[in-house]
Amino acid sequence: MDQDTIKAALKEAIYNRRSTRSYTAQPVPEALLEEIVDAGRHAPSASNRQLTHFYVITNAEKLAGLKAVMTNTLANAEEEAGMSPSLISLIQRAKQGEVDVTYGAPALIVTTNMKGSPNAPADCACVMQNMMLTASAIGLANCWINQFFSLGDRPPIREFFEGLGMSKEEDIFGSLAVGYSENPSTAPIPITGNPVTYIR
Repeated sequence: MDQDTIKAALKEAIYNRRSTRSYTAQPVPEALLEEIVDAGRHAPSASNRQLTHFYVITNAEKLAGLKAVMTNTLANAEEEAGMSPSLISLIQRAKQGEVDVTYGAPALIVTTNMKGSPNAPADCACVMQNMMLTASAIGLANCWINQFFSLGDRPPIREFFEGLGMSKEEDIFGSLAVGYSENPSTAPIPITGNPVTYIR
């Protein structure tokens, strides 16, 4: 692939990527998931230590179990000062019934890193950006899921992920829902924020 084609594909992925919150049940081919994860593995990391661990969940029973654990955890949580409005909304909704923070996506990629590492959030952010752009470039809808980071220290959430192999030395820093959008023609939301100041 020539440089102009790569540049055009990357620009299209950057400008057309959006957070998708409605997925079909169509499974994501494993080869595509491998491509997304491989792009994440090639992200930069502090001192090139490459400590991000990827958990790729496509097992329907495990995803359903995670949904149940999250709903129960949220339903038993109390609103606290400083909580984001979206998390407060999820707590309120969970007290009324089941919630699915992954929006029914058939695949979830969870990224962890070493507990207490000051560079872990930045390392995982770089990983997540690579994965989101790659997913978009190959035609897959995606959405960064924050709730496992926000609530990852709650015992039911930790126990669930430790049951999948996460060690006690790891914390969750980012998760990516991946699948096929129910509304693939939806246009990206215009960017009106993120001000820029040039110092010349």
